[in-house]
Amino acid sequence: MNSERRKNIIYLIFTSIAIKFIYFLFAVLISKSSFRNQSSSNEISFIHLFKKNDSYWYQKAAETGYPKITNPLDLGWSKGEHFKQSVWAHFPLYPISIRLLEKSMGLDFSQSAFILSLIFSTLSFIAFYLICINLFKRTEKESLFFTLFFILFPFHYYYSMYYTEALFFILLAFSFLSIYYKKYWLTGLLIIPLSLVRPNGIACVLPLFIYYIEIEGGFKELILQLKPKNWKKYLSVLWFITAPIALGIYCLYQKQMTDHYFAFVKAQAGWYKEFMFPLLALFRRSDFTTQFNSIYTILIMLICIGLWKKFPLSLNLLIWISILLPMASGSVACMPRYISVVFPLSVYFASVLIKPKRQFVVLSIVFILQLLTFYTWVIDHPFSL
Repeated sequence: MNSERRKNIIYLIFTSIAIKFIYFLFAVLISKSSFRNQSSSNEISFIHLFKKNDSYWYQKAAETGYPKITNPLDLGWSKGEHFKQSVWAHFPLYPISIRLLEKSMGLDFSQSAFILSLIFSTLSFIAFYLICINLFKRTEKESLFFTLFFILFPFHYYYSMYYTEALFFILLAFSFLSIYYKKYWLTGLLIIPLSLVRPNGIACVLPLFIYYIEIEGGFKELILQLKPKNWKKYLSVLWFITAPIALGIYCLYQKQMTDHYFAFVKAQAGWYKEFMFPLLALFRRSDFTTQFNSIYTILIMLICIGLWKKFPLSLNLLIWISILLPMASGSVACMPRYISVVFPLSVYFASVLIKPKRQFVVLSIVFILQLLTFYTWVIDHPFSL
C-alpha cells in the first residue's frame, strides 16, 4: 500500500467517526427529545439517535432469536389498517453479529450495534474507495473525493444507522474486489454471509458471476480454459455455489421452525408487500412518502437506462436487480435506502459532479441535502423508513 493510499484511508476513518458526531449535533439543534432512550431513560443518549424503525426488529432477533411458528398467520399478514409483523421478515446475519458482540463483551444491544456501525460504516467507505481505484480506474485523489461524495450523498446516513446497509455493502464490494484480484476462494467465502444479510443478497451472486466471466476474458475464453486437467479453473467456478448452499441451509432451518422454506417471503405480508410486476408498485398509495419514492425511483431508472452502455453487463445487472427486486414485492418503501448500495451510480454521479475547484462546493451541497433527509429520521417521520 502506497503512502498516499494509506493517508487517504486514515482520513476516511476519521471522517467516518466525525460524521456520527455531526449527526448528533444536528439532532441536538432539531430536538433533544428525538433521541431519548425510549425504553428506560429520559436522558439524552448519543447511541440511541441511530436506533429507530427496523432497528427494533434487529434487536428482537438478536435478543430473543427467531420463534417457533405453528400458526402461519403469525408469520405476518395485513388487511386494511390491520396487520401483524414478525421477526422472520429480517435475515439473520446482522442480528447474529450484534448478539455475538453482546455476549463476548457484556454489552446491551444499543452499545453493540453502535460499535458495529462504526466498524461497518468505516469499512464500507474504505471498500468504496478501493472500488473507485480498482474497478473504475480512478486516481487516489479522485477516489478520495468520490468517497467523500458517497459518504455525504442524500440518504447515505443509513450507513451509520443500526441497519444492514453498511454490512451488505462491505460484503458486496469486497466480493467484487476479490474477483478483480482473482482471489476466488475469498469470493466463495464472502458470498456466504452476503446471502444471509438481506433477501437480495443471493440475487447479487449473478452479477458477481458475470463479473467473474468478464475478468476471465469472456464466456468463450472461460470455456476454452475449462480443460480436463485445469482443475483450478473448475474450482474457481465452483466457489460460486457456496451462496446457494448457505441460503439452502437457512431455508431448511426456516422449514423446521415455521413449516415454510421461505418464511422470510411470507413474513413480508406484514409490511403490506406482495409479489407483482415491479412497475405496478409505483404510486400504489397516495401518501407523500410513496409519491416521493415512486418519483425518485422512476428518475433513477431513467438515468440507468441512459447509462446502460457506460457499464459492463455485470454492473448493469447489479443496478437493475437492486432496483427491480424490491419493487417486485409491491412496494417502493425504502427504495432510496436500497438504491444507496448501488455503487456504480454513486461513482457515475461523483464523476459528473466532482470537478477541480468546485469539489468542496458540491460536497457541501450534497451534505446539506443529506441532512434534510436525515431530519426525517430525527423526527421519526415515515419518510425515513
